[in-house]
Amino acid sequence: MVRLLRTKQYSAFTLVEMMLVLFTISVLLMTTLWSRSFMNVQMINEEHEIKQFITRLNYFKSKAIASQRSIALVFTNNSNVIQVVEEKGSKYKFKVPHGKITNIARINTLNFNREGNINRFGSLTIAMNKATYKIILHIEKGRIRYVKI
Repeated sequence: MVRLLRTKQYSAFTLVEMMLVLFTISVLLMTTLWSRSFMNVQMINEEHEIKQFITRLNYFKSKAIASQRSIALVFTNNSNVIQVVEEKGSKYKFKVPHGKITNIARINTLNFNREGNINRFGSLTIAMNKATYKIILHIEKGRIRYVKI
């Protein structure tokens, strides 16, 4: 007589079930990592736009020095438009990219004189998509810096 070997029946995952679980975990990991990197890119983009805005202000300062004429920048609360008035009458506007000026402290009009100095110190608060930045204008040499609030 032949004796049959008894084997125990183990309940386990099949290959298809294991592949499905691994696929689900990998999709969840990829979406989590992608959203974090997207948020970092957006914050870097906002800081780039603030630096570009400060560069534009420095451009007006150097233009005042080069042309030996004063340039006035007029800021408006809750607006993204800044008016530029040159000494000989040229007037034009530019916009704050993807943001607006929410608070103006001590400077509604910023004047760059012929030496590039500004008439008053103060600050602007600019609200971007995700963050708020304060741009601080120093008196004398017209130094400009920003702080994330």
